[in-house]
Amino acid sequence: MKGNLKDHKFILFVVDHYNPLGMARSLGEEGILPIVILHSDHPMLFNHCSYVQKLHIVSTVQEGYDLLLHEYGKEQFKPFVLTANDDITMFLDLHYNELIDKFYFFNGGGQGVISYYMNKEAIGDVAVECGIDKPRGEVLNRGEVPKTLRYPVLTKVLKSTEGAWKDDVFICQYENELIEAYKKIKANQLLVQEYIIKKNELCVDGISINQGEEIWAPWTSEYIRFTSKGYGHYMWIKPYADEIKEKIQNILKKTRYSGIFSLECLIDENDNLFFLEVNFRNSTWSYAYTFGGLNLPYQWAKATLKGHIDYNSTQIRTQPFTAMNEIGDLREGVLTKQVGFFKWVKQLKKCDVLYLYNKKDKAPFYYSLLGKALNRLHL
Repeated sequence: MKGNLKDHKFILFVVDHYNPLGMARSLGEEGILPIVILHSDHPMLFNHCSYVQKLHIVSTVQEGYDLLLHEYGKEQFKPFVLTANDDITMFLDLHYNELIDKFYFFNGGGQGVISYYMNKEAIGDVAVECGIDKPRGEVLNRGEVPKTLRYPVLTKVLKSTEGAWKDDVFICQYENELIEAYKKIKANQLLVQEYIIKKNELCVDGISINQGEEIWAPWTSEYIRFTSKGYGHYMWIKPYADEIKEKIQNILKKTRYSGIFSLECLIDENDNLFFLEVNFRNSTWSYAYTFGGLNLPYQWAKATLKGHIDYNSTQIRTQPFTAMNEIGDLREGVLTKQVGFFKWVKQLKKCDVLYLYNKKDKAPFYYSLLGKALNRLHL
């Protein structure tokens, strides 16, 4: 049954990370206090967040799922369930048939659809059909060497839920380096691609409803500096070309996706664009969009109830702005000497959006710092 937006419960089924913390803050700024089902052993963020209405801490995804059904599966108004990591998103996707009449959640219109397109080779083929190139690659079993690729090559898991995810990423200059990397790689099957020197990334966050028939994704984020692993914590967020927007919408139509999404592409030294992946969930950078005028969790829920996106319901920033994961950038930018401390402090002060520190919700930032300090002291 549909009611007014605030008749519906909002449930975040998430892990303890600043990514879903941004969703809680975004909803809280609209006067909606979410219920949180938190898969975490030692939470430091959500148990101190001022925007949480009720907190359930669970030790497994299955336990969280059982709680979701038992506690909230018979509401008069279907609750919204929002996710921010691939494990939980996939779990809900694989239980689509059981959930679809009880909850609004990110989905591909059928059971297992999102899980299928989480495979980087499968979604990469869709991107190519829609006009975005992908790096040349081969799907290999661990230990196999590519037959058609030129070195250097890059290894990555086919799905983020397999192997050791980012710890299975290796850049190998020669075949012997790939063979050595296999000794550390956990995944049984990998996507091995020709390595492309990265000038930057184009990362687009947005909402998609009615299985991709309507999307709202006004900006891209591009990194100001990279970490040693090729991603960044400090970025510009700015408008991008309509031509790319059309290709992104076509990808979402083909995957029949409804929900919050994030699409990532690589920009090479010649400004060529190469598709990397789609995250069928809330992403790390989405809270910056709230600052820019597009509150992704709120607008997705509102559009889902209305059956269409109201593009005139909010004022969207047209000028570029900056965002920073301040603790990550301190660690990967300052401590690795990419940027001097005093220059970094100036950038921090001028930054438009911080992902951890928040004037209206300070406690998660301070408890996060305390937790990291205690971990370093092994306490």
